Amino acid sequence: MIQKSAILNFPKSLLDRPVISRIIKEFDVEVNILQASITPEEDGRMFAIFRGQGQQVNSALSYLKESGIKVFLPVKNLVWDEDRCVHCTACVGQCPSSAFTVEQETYQVTYDAARCIACELCIPACSYGAVASVSDNLRIRGDV
Repeated sequence: MIQKSAILNFPKSLLDRPVISRIIKEFDVEVNILQASITPEEDGRMFAIFRGQGQQVNSALSYLKESGIKVFLPVKNLVWDEDRCVHCTACVGQCPSSAFTVEQETYQVTYDAARCIACELCIPACSYGAVASVSDNLRIRGDV
């Protein structure tokens, strides 16, 4: 079994096609949709985790690409600036992979980059700017 996180961008022309249900049925892949914004007025965006046998997951993602859906597989973790963090725990509730947790004894937020799936759900939750994508962090520092 493998698991891959993917951000999918659906063009408006494909919004009426049941591509996710086809993946589940024909490729025998589990799809856990963590976030989606799909309306008839604009292109759709979805963040999901695909799980199954390696070849089936890869075939399912290839099918999506061949159907005209842009597939982005995040491979970089986020940057957590502990000095900016006020340990409000807003990020913890948004984190589906438990990369952000709270120490029970100290009530301090901790971040485990190895668990991060780069879904970026924590970024808008952090009002203090303690969490950023790698590319945004590099841009802010002037390295890009």
